[in-house]
Amino acid sequence: MSLTRREILAATGTVAVAAPFLTIPSVRAETRPALPIPPIVSPDENGSIALTAEAGQMRFVDSGMTPTFGYSGPFLGPTLRMRRGSEVEMVVTNALPEEMTVHWHGLVIPGVVDGGPHQIIKPGGTWRPALPVDQPAATLWYHPHIYPATAELVIKGLAGLLLVDDDETDALGLPSTWGVDDIPIVIQDRRFEENGAFFHRFNLAAVTVGYVGDRVLVNGTQHPVAKTAKGWLRLRILNGSNARTYRLKASDGRTLHVIGSDGGLLEAPVSMDELTVHAGERFEVMVDARSGEAFDLVTLPVAGSPIMHLPPFHQALSLLTFEPTGAEGNGTLPDRLASLPSFPNELPPVSGRFTMDMNLDKEGMGALMKAGIKRVMAPGGPPGEVVKALTDLIVNGPTLPLETQLSANAVNGKSYELAEVPMNVPRGQPLRWVIDEGGDQMLHPVHIHGCQYRIVSLNGKPPVPHMAGWKDTVPIEDGGSAEILVTFPHAAPPEAPYMLHCHILEHEDSGMMTQFSVT
Repeated sequence: MSLTRREILAATGTVAVAAPFLTIPSVRAETRPALPIPPIVSPDENGSIALTAEAGQMRFVDSGMTPTFGYSGPFLGPTLRMRRGSEVEMVVTNALPEEMTVHWHGLVIPGVVDGGPHQIIKPGGTWRPALPVDQPAATLWYHPHIYPATAELVIKGLAGLLLVDDDETDALGLPSTWGVDDIPIVIQDRRFEENGAFFHRFNLAAVTVGYVGDRVLVNGTQHPVAKTAKGWLRLRILNGSNARTYRLKASDGRTLHVIGSDGGLLEAPVSMDELTVHAGERFEVMVDARSGEAFDLVTLPVAGSPIMHLPPFHQALSLLTFEPTGAEGNGTLPDRLASLPSFPNELPPVSGRFTMDMNLDKEGMGALMKAGIKRVMAPGGPPGEVVKALTDLIVNGPTLPLETQLSANAVNGKSYELAEVPMNVPRGQPLRWVIDEGGDQMLHPVHIHGCQYRIVSLNGKPPVPHMAGWKDTVPIEDGGSAEILVTFPHAAPPEAPYMLHCHILEHEDSGMMTQFSVT
């Protein structure tokens, strides 16, 4: 399905004209910001990378400057680049007025350097973890993981990409010129207070459905333009939102060739019309821009998440425009990408079961139903009174007492406790785990630290091809379940355990997380 200019501009609140979307004059793009490209930072001659978490401010909205946090800058952070077979010392300084951690999401490393809620960096402190990099090339990321304030710190801007390179991927001839034909895309939704500050409140709506923004930032900018090479483009897509899922499509219907998932390249490209990306997930996608014609990356309404259909997400919404008018790129789309290990003929018995529980589901869904959630997906868009009632619930619902927040959600019937490590698993041994959800039908993108795993089945069926590679986050919804085959190659002692949690950060910060040691 090709999306017309009228459909795109209607979704962005711009006056539409009856013309194909791709005939938009270039002057329109010139009035919009360029897509920011986070700088690459590689280890210095001593094998170290310095990173400072600091406060800043940015202007996102006309009503005022927004107080922000960032890594070595006012918002978001540089792209860290590491090579397989190296050991990188991170020198992380906390210049913020509060405690924090830095989790290397997707990096397969020991528990003592994983950056979970036990590796706290106090204000003014410095943490020097040595990260052994031994996994295939992949697009990973880093962000805080302090309990129970991860959601707020990510909203303020603490997030960045982390790339792993290897010789095998280098030899494929993929697009590799950073910001020219190798394009980072960090997608995050946000909502703002009247004074320009980021909105965030731990109320009943938040612990039920997660964060519901009404604007989208791409690399920290609203509706930017990416002027790229003319040729094949490699898009490294991170859903860095707290809770929102994106259903991505090219505005002119051109094919999205998925080449990689969370933990690295797939065996072969998977051609798709659209791609769904859940919170915390990454996908690498190649698009053919050899024609030089402009196109937009848009997000379409996501089925099964009614609250996420509030405007402007009730219809096609343009995220950014690509103008591939630069020099000819040299990258190509290979027929074959990577070799993935086969599953064993006989899988090990199930040794772990993890159920995502929502203790306040009845109360939360009751409030949403009263506000008219069933009418939000009505033909023609949500009625105005429903939008108003749901927005009031999201924005003005009273903050929960901390004790209520921390017990709102759970895993296996138990809300997260920092001091309790309920499970130990053997190091280096293939394990078969099942992840499901309790009585609710809510989406839970479940992330596991210290590993990259393979999905054996999703809702009782083999994974679709673009989900069949290395993963660290798997979506569970509609009462479904996932069966995975996972191995933990590193130790994680009880004082520095790995986490398993929902990557809807408001769920994580309200108890939907457990931890386990590896010996």
